Amino acid sequence: MPAHTDEVWKTSAVASAYLEGVRAAIPLAQEQLDVMLRLLEAGGRPVRDFLDLGCGDGALGAAIFERFPQARGVLVDFSEPMLEAAGNRFARQSYAVRCANADYGAASWIASADARGPFDAIVSGYSIHHQPDGRKREVYREIFGLLAPGGLFLNLEHVASASPWVESMHDALFLDHLERHHRDRSRAEVEKTYYARPDKAANILAPVEAQCQWLREIGYTDVDCYLKVFELAVFGGRKPAGAA
Repeated sequence: MPAHTDEVWKTSAVASAYLEGVRAAIPLAQEQLDVMLRLLEAGGRPVRDFLDLGCGDGALGAAIFERFPQARGVLVDFSEPMLEAAGNRFARQSYAVRCANADYGAASWIASADARGPFDAIVSGYSIHHQPDGRKREVYREIFGLLAPGGLFLNLEHVASASPWVESMHDALFLDHLERHHRDRSRAEVEKTYYARPDKAANILAPVEAQCQWLREIGYTDVDCYLKVFELAVFGGRKPAGAA
């Protein structure tokens, strides 16, 4: 991730504030995970090896392990506090999981995963939107290269709204969930924290339609936005079975 926008994620305070105060209150979070798992189960191949890119505290990986307990997972992030949180999540589990500190803002991150691939599934949750659009496209191409033929890429992501009105609807939905999550705070306090949080400036949102088109141009098949509510989307595609 580019240092000029994302260094905030390397601080324990920002990582903790996000995991405890924002990530835990994402609207329809369980529904997004359910869609991800449904697609992985229907992918036509067992999930034996998977990669979680920008893993945060390992929430996606944990969901995959619960459904595919014999899988082997590689969790990649460039934030030590996030990797520490992921390590703590799996500390008492017997899952085959490896955490790797790598910054996928540059293509060199592939070295941290290449030896463990190819992967039956690659997932990412609320991470790639921190990259400039040009880098997003490169990351999607790098992911394509790491997938096994028939492998599935799924991105649970924060995407751009079509208009300021739709953006306001997204904000209202998120604030409703945050207010229920932080019952000890007033709506005004929740709004102040939501709009002023330090990680918000690191967002570089792109329309889901454009990102799906980028995937098609790279060569993914079955590309679609499988679930979307305002700025929250689950989208992705498969590497063709005959692809190298």
